[in-house]
Amino acid sequence: MAVILVPSSLRRYTAQHARLTVEGETVASVLDSLTRTAPEMRSHLFAGEKLRPFVVVSRNGQDIRLLQGLETPVGEQDEVRILASIAGG
Repeated sequence: MAVILVPSSLRRYTAQHARLTVEGETVASVLDSLTRTAPEMRSHLFAGEKLRPFVVVSRNGQDIRLLQGLETPVGEQDEVRILASIAGG
């Protein structure tokens, strides 16, 4: 199972857990597993079926946009990190 690293701005949806272990073979399926566990998080990560433009996801430190996007394979020892920008003004 892969580990998802959750940014502090989204931890309220994961009972303040910074690291969660979830199942999945691609980034898309890992994020789907996460949002089944924390359904309120889905609207913060996705617009329809696509990641929101301000959400960056990496696998083992590499931006998935430079790999295969949401179809990037994820192994059991991989870390998937969510970076969510916070806007304000």
